[in-house]
Amino acid sequence: MAKRIFFADSREQVLNMMTEKLEKIGFDVLSTTNGKEILRTLNVNNVPNLIVLEGGMADVDMPKICFEIKREKRFNNTPVLVVKEKHIEDKPFLDVGIKEFLTRPCEVSQLIERITGLIPGASRPAGPARPGFPIAKIIMGLILAVFVIILIIGVVIPLFSS
Repeated sequence: MAKRIFFADSREQVLNMMTEKLEKIGFDVLSTTNGKEILRTLNVNNVPNLIVLEGGMADVDMPKICFEIKREKRFNNTPVLVVKEKHIEDKPFLDVGIKEFLTRPCEVSQLIERITGLIPGASRPAGPARPGFPIAKIIMGLILAVFVIILIIGVVIPLFSS
């Protein structure tokens, strides 16, 4: 069964991109761009495995929303990650029990890594492909091959051609 993430961000393009990326790696994503819909959406649906909130949504008091989420017993085991700008202070969120933050700007890969790290049993996305051999071994192999060719051309062929 897919792990479920609730994601709230006021920027629709960010929300769409993150939803697409998270669904590609196997998550079920519920989302909203409207801060006023956060609690209603959470109350209508099953408890997600993680709640990701934009810390500076303009249309709501986000620490108050976090307080309401933390107050509900059914969300006791659900981690909440607040993604915020540098100028938004941690203290109001810490005061209501939020412990996980990510400061923007950040890379999408950082956000996905943080998300997968906060959900027990979530599989992490595959990283970039790595060569089977370290580059130093490949270079040493090429140098050895060139040396052998020079040895054959310079020593072995003249010995047999006379």
